[in-house]
Amino acid sequence: MIYFIAIIILLIYACIFRSIYERSVIDTTKINIIHKLASQSEPVILFFSDLHGVSFGKNNEKLLTAIDKINPDAIIIGGDMIIDKYKHMTNDSKAKENAIFLLNKLCEKYTVYYGMGNHETKSRVNDKIKAEYKNYIYRIENKNLHILANKHEYVTIKGTRFCIYGLEIEPSYYSKKALKHAEATYVEKLLGPEPEHKHSIPIVISHTPDSFDASAKWGAEYVLSGHNHGGFIRLPYIGGIIASNFRLFPKYSAGIYKHKDCISTMILSRGLGTHTIKFRLFNKPELIVIKFKPKG
Repeated sequence: MIYFIAIIILLIYACIFRSIYERSVIDTTKINIIHKLASQSEPVILFFSDLHGVSFGKNNEKLLTAIDKINPDAIIIGGDMIIDKYKHMTNDSKAKENAIFLLNKLCEKYTVYYGMGNHETKSRVNDKIKAEYKNYIYRIENKNLHILANKHEYVTIKGTRFCIYGLEIEPSYYSKKALKHAEATYVEKLLGPEPEHKHSIPIVISHTPDSFDASAKWGAEYVLSGHNHGGFIRLPYIGGIIASNFRLFPKYSAGIYKHKDCISTMILSRGLGTHTIKFRLFNKPELIVIKFKPKG
């Protein structure tokens, strides 16, 4: 019995130290997308989500070095750069300052498209911290930063035309008490009717993967999501163990998902940071490098 307890304690300590190590390491996932509208120049888009004010090294030097090594043609952020709690939104908050510094630093070199996560949305509507959130937005304003809150922009990246949408849904869709799924009509209400994309590749930044079905039926060809932090603990053949709403074995935790009825693909990031559950196991923080390649 004593040996059994000792083994359990050792395993717990091993998991804790492994988690501490993993949270400091940045993993890079490469995805190639073959598309008829992609140019021969093969544009590269870097996608990441869920920083939550974390810093990889002083002033996020490790993260910035990893991004510069990739040298993307554009960056898409899936939301939750911050944490929607008062102590994390004050002007002397380390988490808030880390997010501001990183965004401003990225905009010195890259064009950044920033979709809203539940922490941005909740901060904006929360009377206790909405002033701090306005200050956050004011301090990240930059000609190279495009905040997409229920709007879209047509952009040309290395000869390939994209239409990038930012879907910002209501806080009630993130409730931990009752799971609420968005419908295609709700997405249309927020983003407008689906325009024709004969000459551009449509990408929807949708923070929660639970809205994938609605975005796909609305007409999104590619959906970029985060929110579930890879399931916190990942196991072979099973995937993520727990979602951000604390539901076990979520349908979507990380990776690439094809919609069963629509021509739509979701790329789901494992995220970079943590907040409530400061734990990762077999689930390193992730940068996703998406290269669009022409057919043939």
